[in-house]
Parts: sequence; structure tokens; C-alpha cells
Amino acid sequence: MRLRREVPHTLAGAYALDALTEPDRVRFERHLAGCEACRQEASSLREAAGRLAAVPAMAPPPHVREQVLAGAARTRQQPPLTVDVPAGPGTGRRAVRWRAPRMAVAIAGGCILVALVLGGLFIHTQQRLSLEQAHNRAIAAILNAPDATIRSARAVTGGSATVVMSHRDHALVLTTAMLPALPAGQRYQVWLMGPRRTRAAGMLPAPRRGMTAPMVVSGVAPGDMVGLTAEPASGSAVPSSAPVLMLVLPS
Repeated sequence: MRLRREVPHTLAGAYALDALTEPDRVRFERHLAGCEACRQEASSLREAAGRLAAVPAMAPPPHVREQVLAGAARTRQQPPLTVDVPAGPGTGRRAVRWRAPRMAVAIAGGCILVALVLGGLFIHTQQRLSLEQAHNRAIAAILNAPDATIRSARAVTGGSATVVMSHRDHALVLTTAMLPALPAGQRYQVWLMGPRRTRAAGMLPAPRRGMTAPMVVSGVAPGDMVGLTAEPASGSAVPSSAPVLMLVLPS
């Protein structure tokens, strides 16, 4: 028996999760050949599922599980969709009621995908907030250190950099202002340059309104200076150009 015309449009979620049987998958792919809306929906759902697969697993707080289970207990389940099929005249066959398992698969697939998306967004948000909180705590610790010292320097190409350093924490907070924009494919890289070593300290954050967000640099040793060079966007193991800025740290 053939599905009603609107039913194939509900299978994008199950198709994106590879939850269709092989015959249904073949039929749905034939449907995709003539339905641009379903092609776009299936593509976006598969992309979302692929991104979620790259998110590291993280256990949600206990109250989230309790809320989900309580909500499921209060939600009435949908009955299976049935369609009356009258008996053909002269066939001697009785009328039957046809249940639509494909619709159930589609609804289940869509619900699973929604749950994955919501769970992935929750995990990603929690991780981002945790990283931001750790970053902010590190900045606050340096700025509030009893031996915190501030220094600034001008770049030879224009713009400036400012650091707040703590010898106690062997770390500093770096910000820059009005540095010239670099050509496409290049970024500013931060270095710790000392008498015995030159160590990459990370890529400078992208500026907003000419200012870069505070950057924490740890592992500062006595005699180190902060250097800034223009490097490929992927970064360099050693400086490939002369520093546009050298900032002498307080001793």
C-alpha cells in the first residue's frame, strides 16, 4: 500500500539519523530527487547530528534528568495513525485499518534528533561557560596579585600593548589596542623571549573595535620579554619575521 502524499515529508529526521529501513530509505531518496524542501531539511539535520558527534560527552546535572523524566510522564503519547481501507466491491474481502509504522519511525527519529540537539547545545554551553569562568578567574588572580605590575609599549607599526604581570603567579595578562590589520591568512602571534629561550605563547585574539580581549600568558620566567610578530594564521613554531613589538617585563 502506498503512503499518503504528505507522509514522506515527515521522514527527514529519521533519514538524517539512518533510522529508516532499506526499502523506506530507497523510496525516500527517490522523493528527495523532486523535493527541494526535504533535501535542505535532511542536509541541515545531518550536519547538526555530525557536529554533535564531535562534542565531548559530559554528564548533565541530576536535576536535568529528573525534569526530562517528569515531563515525559506528564506527556500523553500519540496513538498510532490509522487509515480506513474499504473492501473492494466483489472481492469478498473485509475492510481493514492500516497503521502507519513509517510515521511512527519519523516521529521517533525527529524526537531523538531534537533530544540530541538540545543535549548537545546544553553540553556545549556548559563547556563554554566553564572555560570562560576559568579564564576570568585566571585574569582576576593576576590583576589582584599583591605584586601585580603594569607595563605598556608601542608597536613599530602603530598601536600598543599593555601587560599586567605577577611574578608570584609567573603569569601576565596581555591586551592590545589599534594594531594595524594584517593581510588575509596572517595573525599576530605572542612570544615569550628570554635570554635562553623563545617560546610561543599563543595567537592574539581577533580585535573588536581595535581592542583585543585579555589574553593570559603563563610560564613567565625571569628575564622574559613579550614579543609580537606577524605569522601565518595557523601559527609558527619559531618567529618567521622581526617582532613588531617588544615589551620589557618588570624584574
